[in-house]
Amino acid sequence: MFAVGIIIFACLAVAGLLFFATGGAQDTPTQTKPLFLGLEPELRDKILGTSEDEGSPLYFANPFGDNGFWLDVENDDIVALNLIRPGSNDCQVKWRETMGSYIAECDGERLTSRDLDRFEVTVGKQAADSPEDGVYVDLRVVEPAPGSADSTG
Repeated sequence: MFAVGIIIFACLAVAGLLFFATGGAQDTPTQTKPLFLGLEPELRDKILGTSEDEGSPLYFANPFGDNGFWLDVENDDIVALNLIRPGSNDCQVKWRETMGSYIAECDGERLTSRDLDRFEVTVGKQAADSPEDGVYVDLRVVEPAPGSADSTG
């Protein structure tokens, strides 16, 4: 019985240490400024590809706890596409390399980048110490899908 008590005490002590070491029950941080993704030429090359690499849209997880987004090039502009299909609350859209298309996971419908809502993207200097060609996404600003049959993404 004494051994069981020691084991329970040890488990509680480890759980307490883990709770405090990971920040306890802190809330997810909130976004107060646009999120820096990288340098525009490097991101563009990864999306469009090079002579050795085919390229594809890039997925980014949302560091603030919401859904992630796809970074793509559309009409020569970098766009950050919402992971959730417009008009739905939970239908995720994923890039399928083998199909060369975005696919709605809920019904398998093929979508283009122009079918998806997007977040505000800024390319340029955001602060005195930031790069001239930095790509920033503001996940607080959602713009509606332009919706068109033609797309480069």
